[in-house]
Amino acid sequence: MHIIVIASYLIAAAAFLAGTALLAVSWRGQRTGAVLMLATATTVAWGVFLAYAEWQRTLAVNWVLLAEVLRYAAWLVFVSALFGALPITGLLRGLRIVAHALWIVLAFYCLWPATHLAQTMALPFSTNVPLVGVLVLALTGVVLLEQIYRNVEPEQRWALKFLVIALGVMFAYDIFLYSYAVLYRQFNLSAWAARGFIDALLVPLLLVAAARNPEWSLRVGVSRRAVFYSTSLMVVAFYILATAIGGYYVRLYGGDWGRVAEITFVCLALLGAVLIGFSGQARSHLRVFLHKNFFSFRHDYREEWLRLTATLSTGDTELPLRALHAMAQTMDSPAGALFMRGDTDDFVPEAHLNMPTPAGLKLAARSPALEFMRERRWIYDLGQPPPLDDERLRAPAALTGLPRAWLVVPLVLEDRLIAFVVLAQARARRAFDWEDIDLLRAAGSQVASTLAQAADAQRLAEARQFEGFNQLTAFLMHDLKNVAAQQSLLLQNAERHKHNPAFVDDMLATVANSVQRISRLLEQLRGDAAPGVRGRVQLTAVIDKTLGECGAQAPRPEYQPAAEDLWVHADTDRLATVLGHVIHNAQDAAQAHGHVTLRMMRAGSDAAIEIEDDGAGMDEDFIRNRLFKPFFTTKASKGMGIGAYQAREYVHSLGGAMSVCSTPGQGSVFTIRLPLAEPAGDATADSKLRAAS
Repeated sequence: MHIIVIASYLIAAAAFLAGTALLAVSWRGQRTGAVLMLATATTVAWGVFLAYAEWQRTLAVNWVLLAEVLRYAAWLVFVSALFGALPITGLLRGLRIVAHALWIVLAFYCLWPATHLAQTMALPFSTNVPLVGVLVLALTGVVLLEQIYRNVEPEQRWALKFLVIALGVMFAYDIFLYSYAVLYRQFNLSAWAARGFIDALLVPLLLVAAARNPEWSLRVGVSRRAVFYSTSLMVVAFYILATAIGGYYVRLYGGDWGRVAEITFVCLALLGAVLIGFSGQARSHLRVFLHKNFFSFRHDYREEWLRLTATLSTGDTELPLRALHAMAQTMDSPAGALFMRGDTDDFVPEAHLNMPTPAGLKLAARSPALEFMRERRWIYDLGQPPPLDDERLRAPAALTGLPRAWLVVPLVLEDRLIAFVVLAQARARRAFDWEDIDLLRAAGSQVASTLAQAADAQRLAEARQFEGFNQLTAFLMHDLKNVAAQQSLLLQNAERHKHNPAFVDDMLATVANSVQRISRLLEQLRGDAAPGVRGRVQLTAVIDKTLGECGAQAPRPEYQPAAEDLWVHADTDRLATVLGHVIHNAQDAAQAHGHVTLRMMRAGSDAAIEIEDDGAGMDEDFIRNRLFKPFFTTKASKGMGIGAYQAREYVHSLGGAMSVCSTPGQGSVFTIRLPLAEPAGDATADSKLRAAS
């Protein structure tokens, strides 16, 4: 082994000597190249000295450790020089200063036994101190290398690849060698002997890196992510080092239980490291610490924007959930809820992320808080009292009661409140300031644009479906024409063959009405029909007409009229069709043995019509997502799924609203509210109506 060690370090010295010569020949006067030659030349001297120390075996150990420290000093100076004169973060600047200060202190410590002062000032030389110091220097070298490679521009990584590999192997091998020495207070002889051979193999990689970087002018920038990972790597390294030292002393002073106690201690420490590593809260605290102490701005806006775009573009989940996740990760929030405008113009929960919301939660779009959010893009901080005694500055009480609710962020696009999100408290609690507000407003606009675009795409798809429906009706027009022609022929024959005048007159009226309705349907299918004219309509007459048409189907609706005559502005036939559709659906749901009740009443300035049945009922998801969806039907081939949609749209066109309250197994209640018409003698109201028409 003695001869092998000498040969190993002499070969390393020869290899680095050849490398130094080649670098000197190709050197163009750059400072970084000079520092690299200094490092390789120092390594040559280091290899020769260690071979000589092994040959003599009489040199004090402090001289060997001094050679180790000086070699690391040269390589750390070179790694630091790669950063050039570019600005770096306070973390890296501090790390470089500590590393240089450490090797200087270690060098003086190793020289202390040879000084004259050592004879007058007692300072016991401990071999373990330089061993730990060199180990820390190796760890620091790994961190600096990782920092350079992570932050250099992608096209320059090709030029740096072999340099990082060579020095990374050198530092990593020394970490293993000195960790063993620190734990067992002696070097692993096999590893010590092989070290020179391994270092010699790294010289070609260094030369290739030098050839790829003739001027060593690297454009290095430090990102927040790189600082985060570098700091994490350094923390983990020191944690492992502390665990190893602690395990050694546990075994040293543990007596008979020492080995068992060491294994238990190391396993417990590793388990703690794994738990902390997978803790989102621990990562958040580290990220907040770095942003507070080493950067002028809290957020890395480039990273935030790229992450926001990537989250919205991923198609593995529904868009509302992706939008919520994008806003939550901006503030490092683990939970939240997204509220979007529903069919009744109220904001309802559309997506959840670890934040349950009460069933039936709705917020009126015209509430002062939501209007203020829309106008001012105001973000509510639920953890702080409002700055002024203003109702608009108070968040809705329904939102403050959500678990861990922290922020209410509007998603505004072109003065439209598309949605808003409620975010839970961040994993690492911190102050909410102007920088967060600006970032949330910018991100909210982007998310609102994506949601609005998706809604427009859905409406376009529905319009295309209606276009297909219009094409389908063209195939039905021929059959309808035949029916109208047959009815007309029947009318002509009946006039010539009367036998029972009363029966025939009734038949004629029925047939004439049938022809009229079919002809009107044909006009509507062609698109030639004139739009329905709104007039003052008595609701009692409309309901009587509707009940007459629905009376043939069981169960017959039970009618509870209002205490007064109620008038609305509508087209009689279209309003009767809407009511008839809702009543027919209630009859189908209740079936023949059930009950259907129709009630009419006055509700403030509106007329309210309720159709109640005791059928199977519907759940909230069906009402929200499928009931009013065009071309969706539960009647198989008996319906086309546009009746409920058309009914609701017509009610909305009259300025009214249609709502549904249903419980599975208990039935449903459809409520139609229509604005009441002005009294017949109000000339001003009539003139306004004619002007609107």
